[in-house]
Amino acid sequence: MRTGANIRIGDLRRRRLTLPQAAQALGMDVGAVRKSVDRGWLTPTYMQVGGRRIRALDGIDIVCLIINHSVTAKVRNQVYSALKHWPEDRPLRGTVALQVDAPSGRRTIDVALDRPVGEALDCIEALERTGEAIDPSDGTIRGTGIEAYRIAALIDGDMQQDEVLRDYPNLTAAQVEAAVAYARANPKQGRPFPPRTVKHHLLNGKGGLERAFAAAREGE
Repeated sequence: MRTGANIRIGDLRRRRLTLPQAAQALGMDVGAVRKSVDRGWLTPTYMQVGGRRIRALDGIDIVCLIINHSVTAKVRNQVYSALKHWPEDRPLRGTVALQVDAPSGRRTIDVALDRPVGEALDCIEALERTGEAIDPSDGTIRGTGIEAYRIAALIDGDMQQDEVLRDYPNLTAAQVEAAVAYARANPKQGRPFPPRTVKHHLLNGKGGLERAFAAAREGE
C-alpha cells in the first residue's frame, strides 16, 4: 500500500465517486454510506450521471470514512474540517494536529494520515479498475455481454471461482472479481439470477439437459 508522502490534497479532491461507488470501493453497505451523508457529517458534492445530478463523494470523504471507526466522532469531524480547508498543494504525509477537550483540559492529539490516505487511493484505483471491466450503463462485463449480477450470483451461491471460469471460459479471474464487487455495491432489483449454471448441474448429477435447465431455473 502506498503512503501519503507524495499525495496532495488536490489529488483527493479531484477523485469523485457516486455513493454506490464509494460503498463498492470500501466494501461497505451503500446504506451506511448514504446514512453518513444524510446525518450531515459528510458533505457531498454533485456530479452529472446519465443526465441526472446525483450526490458524490471525493477522496477526502473516503479518507474520513476509513478513519470513522478508529476515532471518536468529534475527532473525525475535526479531521474532516481540516482536510476540507487545506490548500490544494499541501502534501498528505505525517499527521494532522488537533486541539481537543479532555477531562484533564485542552490538549493536542495527532491523527496519522499516511495509512488512511494511501488506503483511500488504493480503494479508488481498485474501483477504477473494476470500472474498466464493468459497463455501468447496463451492468455487463465489457466485451462479453454477460451480466455482472449473473456471475456474482454464482459466487454467492457457493460456486468456486475456478468452477465459474470453467463454465465461462471467456472470462478471467479479474473479471469475475470485478463482477462480484460491482454487484455487491449495486444490489440487483427484482428476481435474482440462479446460483448455479446448467453445466454445473450436469456435472454434478442433475441428470439430463432438461432436468439441469429446470434445476438452474429454480435455483436449486
